[in-house]
Amino acid sequence: MWIDFEGIKIDKELYNEFLQYLSDKEIEEIFLAIKRPPYRYYIRVNTARIAAEELAERLSRRFPVYRDEYLEEALWIPVRGPFEVPSAARAVVAEKRAAESVYVGSDLYAPGVLKAPGVKKGDEVNVVSPDGQIVAYGVAEMDGFDMVKYRRGLAVRTLRSVYEAPKLRGLEEFAMGYFYDQSMPAMWAGRLAAALGARRAVDLNASPGGKTTHMAQLSIHVIAFDRSRPKAERILENARRLGLEHLIDVLIHDSRYIDRDYPLLKGDVALVDPPCSDLGVRPKLSHAVSMKDVQTLARYQRQFIATAARLARYVIYSTCTLTFLENEGNVLWASEELGLRAMPIYVPRTVEGWRCANCRRFMPNAFDAPGFFLAALGQ
Repeated sequence: MWIDFEGIKIDKELYNEFLQYLSDKEIEEIFLAIKRPPYRYYIRVNTARIAAEELAERLSRRFPVYRDEYLEEALWIPVRGPFEVPSAARAVVAEKRAAESVYVGSDLYAPGVLKAPGVKKGDEVNVVSPDGQIVAYGVAEMDGFDMVKYRRGLAVRTLRSVYEAPKLRGLEEFAMGYFYDQSMPAMWAGRLAAALGARRAVDLNASPGGKTTHMAQLSIHVIAFDRSRPKAERILENARRLGLEHLIDVLIHDSRYIDRDYPLLKGDVALVDPPCSDLGVRPKLSHAVSMKDVQTLARYQRQFIATAARLARYVIYSTCTLTFLENEGNVLWASEELGLRAMPIYVPRTVEGWRCANCRRFMPNAFDAPGFFLAALGQ
């Protein structure tokens, strides 16, 4: 049996797990919040190239920009909406992740197109998700046949989306490496590494490079791992754009086994941000997670934590999900099986972890941010 929050679905067993820590009302508030983007759209200033106040001044000539209250390298832009989207005679069906980006104002590129029957260049179209939700109205920049066949280039230029955030990747400042798109909660992982005095860090789940490049701009040398060559190349691409490649070594390897295959590799901090059930990512148009999914993921995540504990004195563990088993459950397991303890950390706008006072949670119903979990583990 599934509990459905307007397309965000969890099974009854997982719902009952949440009920151990939240009320029915809180669960509903959280999962309905996941359907929409946070009010603040964050970017991280690359302070290795430009001061935050200078970038804020440059960007404010185009749209409102604000400094974060706690993170000096963080800027945020208000997200507007929801808006009513005009209807069009033809539709372009986008892959779910692409549809979620278009939902907040991004243009649609051909690799994200699933189908576009009868669409011709210049047509007014609606961009829709795989389950039929209309996310935007725009103009086709190529024939639908070419979108699907060649899978490259701009497919639809968005004119009106349900929510709107600035299109930042086309800006001169982006090309110059002045900033990186990164959520505010994720920035605290890099900040924790610096607070722990790290000079050398191992990032076990580094793609696309947000936390890796953040640590590098804080003068931490990072050894970054991903098992996928395209993802590893994406880390390098971001590092080069930001001018931080001299502080980052990227290796293609399954990081669950790097202590075995790189026996001399050590760091002050090992960062683990493993694949998870993604229940904190916003916005989500649709998503379904079962307790069995969560249990399988938690076992997988523990393999990375165990390896990290053999590489560094400190382990920073983070996820972009909300379940107990993937978060505090793994921290408690690390305490019992690996002798790691969760250390007190300062992270504003968070709530105390469930059954783990030193763990920190960003909760969409407590502060309008993505759902995120963070803990610093020490031996």
